[in-house]
Amino acid sequence: MTDRQLTPIAGVDLSGVPTRRLPGPPPRPAPGWVLRPAPERRGQTVVHDAMCRHAAGGGTELGTLEAVNALMRDGARACTDCDASVVLIPALELGQEQG
Repeated sequence: MTDRQLTPIAGVDLSGVPTRRLPGPPPRPAPGWVLRPAPERRGQTVVHDAMCRHAAGGGTELGTLEAVNALMRDGARACTDCDASVVLIPALELGQEQG
């Protein structure tokens, strides 16, 4: 409850009510995936887990659906050094079976 939500109560002493500051806003969660240019081939891309060492240094942050969509483009691949290939490739294949 904030101080703006409280109103004084006539005849009631509220000085003994314990108070504490609310914590700041929670940290922004890390994205699930990062799309980066492939280092070995111009015009190709690699999708990495956001925690992958190859994802460091920039790239486009993606949600899971965006990462799967990125893998459907020509010249895209999933990183094999992190969870990208283990998680996203089966999801991509599952989607192809449905359609």
